[in-house]
Amino acid sequence: MRLPLAREGLLFVLPSLFLSLLCCFLHIYSLAIIFFLLFLFFLYFFRNPKSSAAAADDELISPADGKVMAVEELFEAGFIREKIRRISVFMSVSDVHVNRAPCEGCVEKVEHRDGGFKLAFKKGIDDENERNYIVVRRGDERFLIVQIAGFLARRIICYVREADEVKKGETIGMIAFGSRVDLYMPTHYETAVEPGQKVKAGLTKIARRTAV
Repeated sequence: MRLPLAREGLLFVLPSLFLSLLCCFLHIYSLAIIFFLLFLFFLYFFRNPKSSAAAADDELISPADGKVMAVEELFEAGFIREKIRRISVFMSVSDVHVNRAPCEGCVEKVEHRDGGFKLAFKKGIDDENERNYIVVRRGDERFLIVQIAGFLARRIICYVREADEVKKGETIGMIAFGSRVDLYMPTHYETAVEPGQKVKAGLTKIARRTAV
């Protein structure tokens, strides 16, 4: 059975529940209430709801829950090394923190880079903050997903490794306590979202391939 909770959350959910029950047994009800509230918070924070990737082959789905910060064209010099389109999604503390593959393909590259923890909505953090790069190849196309830590986020988790085959909508990682995910795609993809729009990981269609 699929667990509707990110596996990292078990390290927080189970101890807080145990301590709440223990305090009840010891009749320390004030602490029992505090630990139970923590239990509920961790359940909510690490939730991993079912996602249905009902999108056509030529459509990309959002890799993260949150609000679209920017939609832009630029030259990506590190991995793709060509002009691309980028969609940046900011994840608040209240958003689901599990990240998903925007398309199916083979994981060509995974690289983690250390950095700072500036606010995720500031400019320039894609080169300064701690981040994790995931390159997915599908046929002749290459996509880059970048997990970026922010002020509260102190841990980036990646579930995939190089040479892994991923399916569209499959979980590929999470960022504890939010922050930002960037998706880089070829310029022959037309974006279907705009800045300020709310998106859902694995559900919202954010781009579609046009004729090359």
